[in-house]
Amino acid sequence: MQRNGMRGLAVAMMLAVSAISIPAVAADAPETFSKRLSAPRLAPLDKSKATPEQQAMLARRADYNIYKTLAHHVDLYNRWSPLGQFLLSGSSLPPREREIVMLRMGWLCQSEYEWSQHARIAKGSPGLTDAEIRRIAQGPDAGWAPFERALIQLVDELRYDTMISDATWRALLTKYSPQQVMEALFTAAQYQLVSMALNSLGVQLDPELDDRLPKDLPPPRLASYPQSPRLSAPRLKPLVLTEMTPEQREIVQPQIKDGKLPHLYATLIHHPGLYGPRLKFGSYVQRDSSLPPATRELLILRTAWLIRSDYEWGHHVATAKAAGFSDDDIRRIAKGPQATGWNDEQAAVLQAADELRREAFIRDDTWKLLSKYYDAKQRVEIIYTVGGYTMTGLAINSFGVQLEPGVERPATVATP
Repeated sequence: MQRNGMRGLAVAMMLAVSAISIPAVAADAPETFSKRLSAPRLAPLDKSKATPEQQAMLARRADYNIYKTLAHHVDLYNRWSPLGQFLLSGSSLPPREREIVMLRMGWLCQSEYEWSQHARIAKGSPGLTDAEIRRIAQGPDAGWAPFERALIQLVDELRYDTMISDATWRALLTKYSPQQVMEALFTAAQYQLVSMALNSLGVQLDPELDDRLPKDLPPPRLASYPQSPRLSAPRLKPLVLTEMTPEQREIVQPQIKDGKLPHLYATLIHHPGLYGPRLKFGSYVQRDSSLPPATRELLILRTAWLIRSDYEWGHHVATAKAAGFSDDDIRRIAKGPQATGWNDEQAAVLQAADELRREAFIRDDTWKLLSKYYDAKQRVEIIYTVGGYTMTGLAINSFGVQLEPGVERPATVATP
């Protein structure tokens, strides 16, 4: 990659990119879900060999394979876990509705571990029956009451269209506050990320888990490039500092630069309880992981393209240039891993982003290529970077976060 001293997107580059016609998926992409792994790619940690940090992490968690697998990367887990704990047990969503959202995303991502764990949980205090759990897999038209139908529709729209539709947004607000809609969105997005990790790391079912994904139902479709228009005005108005409570102003203070708060943070602060845990995880994948900056930006920009998040793309072009990408490189990120000019490592990174978007799973050949260039922790970080930026992009798209003045809307995120 050649460094280019230009800042911002040149007009000529924008016009050239706007003329690109790009397929949503590669020509050799599978039409159905890849077979899920029957053995782990990253074996659960042997507790007898755990470091003090790993012991401390596992002491707070049930003896499940998911935790023993993620214990290989305690730093990432500790930055992500507060968000997971909030969404699992700290949000204001009724437990029944929370589990419906989680199970529906597990089905759409064909994550048997997630499905089995949350079927177990759902049949406890949330009180879902076996028949209702099966109907979650059947979808929104399987005899649900209107509000629960809207919840399932929310998950489907986030998975396939990467934003909540106007009709579903209105339906959710018949019962939920805007803060609860935020919680529902982040719950769905969180469990899409979890599914990506469970599937790609090959986390196997624990012995006590009995439920399985229904095999007699048609499988869900793979995700592809979303087609609906993005919002041209915010659904959640960014708060200005004078509108915030003292608590909110204190929380956002570190994100204020030159007296200005980016629209993303000014929107997410509508929910102060969610803001901190999301930021703690987001800042890790943005700058604190062990991935080289160029790898992070490849993953972030490709994910922004795949989910049509103008805001994410616009804010990461400059960061990508600082990491060594030229204007031509950035155009080629939109073209994907098959574009001429990528080396094997770069193509594998882009391919991983595509596969995680398409089927919440990194395929064997791609995983093997990644293993040549990245250690086990870094491969986990690749999954979490794509999943984390997908989460943020779904919020941006659904809340209608608009680019700030002076940040040009990138033509590279137009419908191909």
